[in-house]
Amino acid sequence: MVVLSLASCNDDDDDNTTVPPAAGDIPTVASADSQFSTLVAALTKAELVATLKGAGPFTVFAPNNAAFTKTGITSLNNLSKEALTPILTSHVISGSVKAADVKSGAVKTVNTSNDIYLSKNSNGVFINGNIKVVATDVTASNGLIHVIDNVIVPPTKSLVQLAQADTNFSELVSLALVADPAVITALSSASSGLTVFAPTNAAFRELYKTTPKATLLAPASKTLLTSVLLYHVLPNRVFSTDLPNVTGPVATANTNSTLTFDLASQPKVVGKTSGASNITAANILATNGVIHVIDKVLMP
Repeated sequence: MVVLSLASCNDDDDDNTTVPPAAGDIPTVASADSQFSTLVAALTKAELVATLKGAGPFTVFAPNNAAFTKTGITSLNNLSKEALTPILTSHVISGSVKAADVKSGAVKTVNTSNDIYLSKNSNGVFINGNIKVVATDVTASNGLIHVIDNVIVPPTKSLVQLAQADTNFSELVSLALVADPAVITALSSASSGLTVFAPTNAAFRELYKTTPKATLLAPASKTLLTSVLLYHVLPNRVFSTDLPNVTGPVATANTNSTLTFDLASQPKVVGKTSGASNITAANILATNGVIHVIDKVLMP
């Protein structure tokens, strides 16, 4: 299991923002802090309080009340125990993982069907690219709490399923279906950890002005089409919060070409012959990877 370094909170006794160590277990510590009232209610409804009162130790990435609101969860009334359990267990790691001991990468949670992915840059520590750790090392008798500003919701669709469900990617899907079957096979694999830079329909329409769609769909162009599509795929998960740590060319599933990034203003991914494409939406999580939306087709 690989995990990511978190910056410790300031333990200065004069810092009023520091949560003092508590002797109680994790649910007791959370119950004593009003910012966790929604989390405590959710744990109670999911019947997980007794589990987190166990010997552990546990590390909990705890969403505060504002995190639940940010995720769109303003009431627990419509969420059953069965719906809450996979979400809440995705916030818990077995073992007491102090901030200074966490490493970069994938983390196994007690939800055996859902790993989480941590990254650290100059702006802080993030989970799955868009959930920020806002406080660390809140101590309990059976573990630690790290406070986060969003709720970890396990993905339910693969990369292909996400693309097929979004009409903005209909051109991408139609081209992938006529490319080498290896493209769909790779993107559908449940075991793969991939990153896809997904051009919108508008991006493909712009490409068609110089490379007609009919040309790309022609049987003689299958190798070219496959090469272009694989150029949009990285063979591992790279979240937007990982990009500041990338210092050189990045390998793609097109083994003959690499990509680079320009983070000077709006994040951009740069194709070898196509130039820079803006990343217009990031960190769309799938069961087997992550999608970033781009506004220009990348050409190797």
